[in-house]
Amino acid sequence: MKTFVAQIPIPSMGATVNELTVIDLEIEAGDLIEKGQKCAELESDKSAFDFEAPCTGTVKKVLVRAGDIVDANSPFLLIETDDVSLKHLEVNDAAADTIEEPAVKVSRATQAVKGSPVPIPKQVARASLHAVSDTGNLRWTPKAIRIAKEAGFDPATISEISSTGPGGRVSGDDIQAYIATQPESITSLETAPSASPARETVCVAGIGFAVPDKVRTNKELLEKFPGKTEEEIVKTTGISQRRVAEPDEDVTTYAAKASKRALAMAGVDVSEIDGIILATIIPDQPVPSAASALAKHLGIPHALAFDLNAACSGWLYALETGRAFIRSGTATKLLVVTAELLSRITNFEDYSTAFLFGDGAGAAVLTDATEGPQLHRLRLTGDANQYEAIQRAGGGAKIPIAQPGSDLSKFYLTMNGPAVFKYAVVAFSDIIEDSLHRENLTVDDVDWVVPHQANERILKAVSKRVGIPYDRFVVTIGKYANTSAASVSMALGWAAEEGIFESGDKIIFCSVGAGLTYAGGLLEW
Repeated sequence: MKTFVAQIPIPSMGATVNELTVIDLEIEAGDLIEKGQKCAELESDKSAFDFEAPCTGTVKKVLVRAGDIVDANSPFLLIETDDVSLKHLEVNDAAADTIEEPAVKVSRATQAVKGSPVPIPKQVARASLHAVSDTGNLRWTPKAIRIAKEAGFDPATISEISSTGPGGRVSGDDIQAYIATQPESITSLETAPSASPARETVCVAGIGFAVPDKVRTNKELLEKFPGKTEEEIVKTTGISQRRVAEPDEDVTTYAAKASKRALAMAGVDVSEIDGIILATIIPDQPVPSAASALAKHLGIPHALAFDLNAACSGWLYALETGRAFIRSGTATKLLVVTAELLSRITNFEDYSTAFLFGDGAGAAVLTDATEGPQLHRLRLTGDANQYEAIQRAGGGAKIPIAQPGSDLSKFYLTMNGPAVFKYAVVAFSDIIEDSLHRENLTVDDVDWVVPHQANERILKAVSKRVGIPYDRFVVTIGKYANTSAASVSMALGWAAEEGIFESGDKIIFCSVGAGLTYAGGLLEW
């Protein structure tokens, strides 16, 4: 039977579903696939489902990639088949050659900082920096785009250039080689001589984390949700259990435990600590700060102490603040701590959030030592347009206390799950690429990614999107769930205790938090 090329659309999941996120792809051009074979995993309104091949045939072209947010019913792939049931989807050869990827939903995750380079997210480069050549559309890494522009070239006008970077992208090496062949090329700022910059790094001399002993499983929480299963929870979140503090325990309890473990690893006596910066969204009380309570508890009442709230990005914001304090001479040894008891503000009768959060704490000792793990300057940004995506509206000046008989929902964490998912995939990817851009690294240089533990499917999509294998991501969400600001510190502390880091390892941090807040950067072990 004669074969033909069919254009297969992304399935619609109902009248109310307009957009879907591509979590994972399991096929590529040239693959032979069988009808019913899993081709991809998609996400819609917190429901994950598999895209299965509608016929047997050969994949000619895949029109989406992991992490893309696309319209339902938009083109998914081109497949050569002899299945007559798909004849109505046939496209001729000329049309097949010109079919483009569907427009992805663009969201700038990293915002401009005056005087600083801003990475161009992949989906922006994909949409506006395509250069049409005989071999198709070119894609560029952020570093390649920056070098081209610094040398006076417009990437959109360059068509004949090697593309040896990840995923067939034009890399920084490719554009530098191209520039060298141009008769009137401008010397790239990337290679121009410059004065050595002042040292910006500080030493992470010790890290530690602490979690409650009490484990609360999905099975326990599901007692309030008949008809739901543990498999559903694990599939949509990656979470199997979480730790929950006892009623007589508080933020100071766990902040102190994590701090003492960090001090022990660093070999630093608490009396040497100049200050405490503590990141949390739920201190034991609004005033005084949780940092002051910790300073008293640890026996260093005269140390500088203050709290910082950047939600899930809080610990990285606090690390950068501590780094800046040390480099400016404000302190020589600091405790940067985070502790979250999210079980206290989780509505366990709300299916959309009941399974997401857990309790825990982490800490790091920062010093001015030139030896040991070195923390580079972190990038802190955000997108306040998404202010309402994750919030706890009660407990502040607007709604300070609950009134008798009033709705208590505002005193719990709430989340627009689908919106957060879509922004998080893009934001995490941009943060990682921004870190690579600033540190002149490639994905092959990265030994580990220690991300905020938001959602396992988000992290898998990010892995695919940036080209860093998922087995290089430190993932602890399965056993500890999302612990907001504490999650990065806990994952780092857990991995360090497991002994997986080796001297010289390059570790990328990345986080997205309520606000929205973004943070990321490099730690060299």
